[in-house]
Amino acid sequence: MKKIIFAILCVIILLLALIGCNRSAQISYDAYEELVRNLENTGFTIEAEDVEESILIGERKWLTLNGSDNISVYLYENNDRMEKDAPYLSNDGFSYDNGKESIDIEWASYPHFFKSENMIILYVGENSEIVYALEELVGPQFAGKTE
Repeated sequence: MKKIIFAILCVIILLLALIGCNRSAQISYDAYEELVRNLENTGFTIEAEDVEESILIGERKWLTLNGSDNISVYLYENNDRMEKDAPYLSNDGFSYDNGKESIDIEWASYPHFFKSENMIILYVGENSEIVYALEELVGPQFAGKTE
């Protein structure tokens, strides 16, 4: 009887541990949703969609601003995971090297990388209104072309 109770307790503890681990791996969309709202409040129209992974390891969202400009938002489980991926970008934003793979990147225009909470935000372009809005909403660039 004691062995059965012990086995049941072990199974319950294992299940609770798995549930706890599963929760910690979930991505929070709060900061992303706030970014979208704030961009809309700034006067941009936003179309959002899920897209395939790209250079960074975060889950990638694609925002189209005013029907023409685009922003990629990479979402991570938490700020620590984001901060581990960010330093792999070169200061100018034209390469990514995580120690396992190194990629040289050819952008259509100038890259602008920003960090906020559990997100890395990438705008590729020369629209100073977008760069300024992102700086106001999430802070200064950490990589890419600076004005």
